Parts: sequence; C-alpha cells; structure tokens
Amino acid sequence: MWATALSVAFCVWYSALWTVFLLGLNTAKKRYSRLPTSDPPPAPVDPATCPGVSILRPLRGLDCNLYDNLEASFRQDYPRFELVLSVADEADPAIPLVRDLQHRYPNVDSTLVIGHDTVGVNPKINNLIRPYRQAKFDLLWVLDSNVLTSPECLSRSVPLFSPGGDAKHPVGLVHHVPFAVYPDALLGSRVEQVYLCSTHAKMYLAINRVAVASCVTGKSCLYRKSDLERASELKRERGKLPLPPPGVTNEPGLAAFGQYLGEDNEIGVALWEELGMRHAMGIEVAGNAVGSMSFQKFFRRRVRWIRVRKYMVLASTLVEPLTESLLSGLLGALAFHHLFRLPSYLFLPLHLVAWYLVDAALYRALLPASPARSTVARPPAHDGPGASYLVAWCAREVLALPVWAFAMLGDTVSWRDEGHVYRVQRDGSVRALREGEREAWVERAWGAVVRRWEGRSGSGYVTLSPDDVEGRAATHAEVA
Repeated sequence: MWATALSVAFCVWYSALWTVFLLGLNTAKKRYSRLPTSDPPPAPVDPATCPGVSILRPLRGLDCNLYDNLEASFRQDYPRFELVLSVADEADPAIPLVRDLQHRYPNVDSTLVIGHDTVGVNPKINNLIRPYRQAKFDLLWVLDSNVLTSPECLSRSVPLFSPGGDAKHPVGLVHHVPFAVYPDALLGSRVEQVYLCSTHAKMYLAINRVAVASCVTGKSCLYRKSDLERASELKRERGKLPLPPPGVTNEPGLAAFGQYLGEDNEIGVALWEELGMRHAMGIEVAGNAVGSMSFQKFFRRRVRWIRVRKYMVLASTLVEPLTESLLSGLLGALAFHHLFRLPSYLFLPLHLVAWYLVDAALYRALLPASPARSTVARPPAHDGPGASYLVAWCAREVLALPVWAFAMLGDTVSWRDEGHVYRVQRDGSVRALREGEREAWVERAWGAVVRRWEGRSGSGYVTLSPDDVEGRAATHAEVA
C-alpha cells in the first residue's frame, strides 16, 4: 500500500517536473530563438519622453572579456543614460581599461568612481554604494562586470516598465536570464556553462513565465531607486531586515541589503512582497563570460550559493535533489516499474537521453540571443552541445547530489580571493567568522583532504597565486 502511494506521488511529481522543464524550453523558444514565431521586441521608446537611466557597473580586476563587456555599456542605443563605473582600490587594473573607453567614447556621459564605503559584508554593495548615491536618474541598471549585453538591451528593457497589464501589480524590476559565453577548456568552466545554460535556465525561465514568486539573479537588473528605498523601509518596519552592525549606516535603499551575499534575491523579494510589484524578464540575455574556472572553483561557487539559498528559500533548496536527472530518474524508474511494470533498465536510459536532449535544445534556443558574436557564428568545439559539452553535462549531473549534500551540511562561505570566511545566519544574512569559531565538520574534513591532495597547508577554499591560470587577474572578486 505504502509503495503504491509513494509511486503514485512520485509519478505526479515526475510529470510536474517535466511540465516545468518543457515550459522553460517553450519560453526560451518564444523569447530568444529569434524565429518568426518568437515574441517581437517591445515598441521603441520615445526619445522625448523616455526616462533617464543610470547604468552602474562595479568592477574589481580584469574579468574575462572585461573590455568588451564594458564597451557594450558605452554602445547602448538608448537616447538618455549615464554610465557610472566603480572600483574600490585606486590601483585596480581595470582603471586603464575604463580610461581608454572614456577616451574612445567622449560623448557618453561616463564617470569612474574610485573608493568604497562599508555598509555591510557584501563587497559588491560596498563597491556600488557610492555610484548608487550619486546616480543622476531614478531608474538604475546594475550589471556585473563579467556580463556582456547587446547594444539594444537597454532600449528593449525600459519599455517593460510601461503601464499595462495588472494595474495593482506594476512592474518594479526587469531582469535578464544569464547565458554562459566564452568558457575556457577547463572542466570547471564547461560545467559552469552547462549549469547556467541547462538546469539553472530551465527553472529560471519556467518560474518567471508563470510568475508565482520572485526569481531573480543579479547579473543584470533594472529597478527604480525610489522603489528600492520604499521597499527597504517597509521591510525594516516589519522586522524583516537585520539590523546593521554598530557604526554602519542605517540608510534605506541599497545599503539596507549590505548584510546579504544574495542581495539580488533579497531585492527582488522586497519589491515583490513589500510593494506588490512584479518582475519582467527581458527578451535579451545577460552574457555571462565564464573564462577560466577550475573545478574546485566551480564546486566552491555552487556550495556557496546553496548555503545562502537554504536560509532564503528553504523549501525549494530541500527539494532540489528531486529536480536533478539521476535521483528523479532512479525514483521514476522504481515508481513506473511498480505501477506499470515498465522495466527500469529501459526507463532510466530513455529518461537520461530525453533529459540531455531537452538541455541541448534549450541551449540552441537561447543561442541566437547571445551577445557574443563568435558564439553564434563560429562556436568553439566546447562552446555548445557536442562531445565536450556532453562530458561536462555528465560530470555536473553525477556530482549534483554530492555537491548539494556537502553544502547542506555546512553554513560557512567564502569569497573567491579576499580570504574572509562568513557564517550564513538563519535570516539569510552573513557575518564574519569570529576568532576561534570553528566551521562545520564537513569543512574541516574537506580542508584535510585538500591539504593531503595538494601537499600544502590551507583551507578547503580556493586560494589563488599570481601564477595560477585563474590568478593572472587575481585581484578581482567573483560576483554571482
């Protein structure tokens, strides 16, 4: 009896899972495939009445494809915008690139802000806070430094704020689905590409299609400064924001989210829940330049965001293994065998082949919207579905459950190169690990394994040296 009940329950779950995946694939084809049947771009903005936009780009070091990423912001075809770039350190190697672009595009209203203010533990917000405060316009477009966009991205995004649809729930945030471009040949780079263009994209597109909850990544987001300040004030009044540390500003707006590493999720939720505003997903993608990424770096990155997410969206994090191909396939094989006598040795291979075909189709549907021209015209061998992509896909699927389990057993995270370790707290905020405070046993065990494997002392976190293949621009921080 219990076996039958569980089999029925999982058959329902399995069917729902495939419905979500096919909805994500359908959304990709409708929005990004650039076919005659795809959704048309929004109507052009009126230069006389369009709102001004402040583009904010926090920088640190020489990210992959940085020059082209920044040049794309200078080349936006929107009629009224300013570009504010910021670095925390006056010796940052990104500064000469910015100066060169300012010289090359003198007609663009651009500013370079050097220095930062500490408003929390999040380095990205500390870097952004000065540009945020001095922005000329209420409408902001915040982009990570490793993001490449098309020159039409802004002009196709601002119209989505126009009144229309549900008057009670106006659009308060416009965002773009990340799409991995320029991965290195390293396994970690390819696995990161597979993750962003398959598992992440499927769920991201489907959830935003049905719009049942806030689902936003901070790679490329537009929102109004005034809305963010109202939302943060309401969130604080309702006791939903952690108090800032002693001596840190209590100002509303961006600074209020400085205690979170996942500030993008918290900003999206604040606009959604506190102001009743909805999100719109643009028809452009945010080209995420992957570059060189070792597998250990990919591992630590995934662990970090699972640990942050489990306190922000616990339910979805707990069921995450049931959305992965291997576990869902194994349970599906058992359920269908029990109910319909379908041989497991037949079900499981068909399940995995179908899963990969959907993931490959999703990549191909998103590819025409890629702002990386070489990805479209002359893709390298490892740049899309093919032998190396399949190897990376298999590696990601096999390791998805172990990575999740490792992440769930700990609660500490670290940034890529700053050397600090943070403890994630139950409200989703983070704090620096105190002197003498120990990490979870799983981290101590991992550190011992890494030391034995590498033959040196150090923690399980990635430590870059100047001659590391990833460390040639080792001064920059990874921004997720």
